[in-house]
Amino acid sequence: MSHWQPTARAAASLLLAAALAACAERADSPVAPAPPPRADVTAAAVTGTIVLSGGGAEGDVGDTSSWSYRLYRKVVENGDVDGDGTVRVAVLTIDASTSFITDYFEWIGTTLGIPVDATVYQVTTRAEANNAALVGAVANADAVFLKGGDQGAYYDQWNGTLLETHIRTVVETRGGAVGGTSAGAMSQGQFCLCGSADLVSADVMTDSHTTYLNDVSDGGTGIHTDFLNFLGGALVDTHFTERGRFGRLLGAMAKAAQDNAAPGILGIGIERQTGLSIRGSVAQVIGNGDVTFVQQTAATSRVRTPGKPLAYTHLRADRLTEGWTYDLGTKLPGTAASGVLAVAYAGDGAANSGALSISGATERDNSKFEKVATYSTKDYSLANTSASVFVRSGVGFTDAGNSSNRGFKQETVFRALYDVPAYSGFLLFSGGTASRVSGSPDVLSFSGAGTLVLDGKTVTNRGLSPYKSYQATSKGTLKAAALTNLTVHVLSESATTGLRYNSRTHSVVP
Repeated sequence: MSHWQPTARAAASLLLAAALAACAERADSPVAPAPPPRADVTAAAVTGTIVLSGGGAEGDVGDTSSWSYRLYRKVVENGDVDGDGTVRVAVLTIDASTSFITDYFEWIGTTLGIPVDATVYQVTTRAEANNAALVGAVANADAVFLKGGDQGAYYDQWNGTLLETHIRTVVETRGGAVGGTSAGAMSQGQFCLCGSADLVSADVMTDSHTTYLNDVSDGGTGIHTDFLNFLGGALVDTHFTERGRFGRLLGAMAKAAQDNAAPGILGIGIERQTGLSIRGSVAQVIGNGDVTFVQQTAATSRVRTPGKPLAYTHLRADRLTEGWTYDLGTKLPGTAASGVLAVAYAGDGAANSGALSISGATERDNSKFEKVATYSTKDYSLANTSASVFVRSGVGFTDAGNSSNRGFKQETVFRALYDVPAYSGFLLFSGGTASRVSGSPDVLSFSGAGTLVLDGKTVTNRGLSPYKSYQATSKGTLKAAALTNLTVHVLSESATTGLRYNSRTHSVVP
């Protein structure tokens, strides 16, 4: 293991997230006054490139068309910050590692005509993380890359150690690049979901205070704000669509926003084999799937009651695919990607009629929406329902937390909204029900587990990824859909939260 010689470079201060908006929130009941907003802790000074990957297997050495080559090359392209003629990449992991990732970075350098020397540092304990003989050379790297694994273990073993200090030296003092995949990407947000609990969307849809939001090490919060913090104001989740983590991200955001008085928090959900390259305030989407940016708005309400499902309304989501950019300062997407289509809402559709109940536990209740989408073993398609009573201008899925198909359902409902952007998408979880009575057929009430409502009325642009989705069948053509300015609600327990949804007018109503 070589000991590299650093050359100091002053790091200019750069705030990656803008001054955070003052969003009104209702913390414990839909009628409680909003707490005074407080600015989040500012981000670390970062002048180099930040690369975040949603996980998944990298492409082969030699394949310059792969998603990982397009993304990981940004680490190398950040350059030789100490001017010694070689880009030195420190690859950090807790788990045993093969030589693939070091070979991969060195091969990328070869394709770019840039000498690269990559070294793996397996650091499994706090004692090792404080051992200068083991981790001292990390401070002299031009880039650090955090492998996938368990971000909770990274936090427990690396937080507050010499290794973390050296990582900060590379990124904040030397202007080096920082990259990470899966757990390594999640570790970089200011709000790090790194408690090691196996949290899934269905957990927060059942109990907004689920113990899976806690840290398994000490029972305290599982969302930490004292780790690397290279992306200020952000909470990053990975394997986002593949594992149906939209609900999980919202549950973690709701807790982080409430616990830290941080209404301006930005949730970033990154799908596998997809990522972000960030320079300054501009994030570029690279890869085969989607990256979803979620933020609260001035109209947001949040209801978190222990033992009760999450209720969280009027969030803005921008779901982007390769070719799109996102400005972390303004929290707005660019619209220069190839194939972008403008969307304008044409007006409310026909009135609904008849009483209706949709059970989140019943698969066949997917047919109770006007449009029925196919997924998984069949290629994607969208057709009118054959049911006589249904939700007009609606498309959705029940049992959306099912581990065997939750990713397919999350991908497919967004693909359907690309086709019918003026519709509302619904993801119901087992134990939840959406229902209406004949006297108010446009208004849905919710009971039991929460329901994700994806309101397309506000969508302004749409597009499709140039690549086949991970959720496509072997011969299918399903592609991830990009949608900007989508309105998102989590609705539950209407009898106590007072929150219902008018599916005709696309509005949350008391």
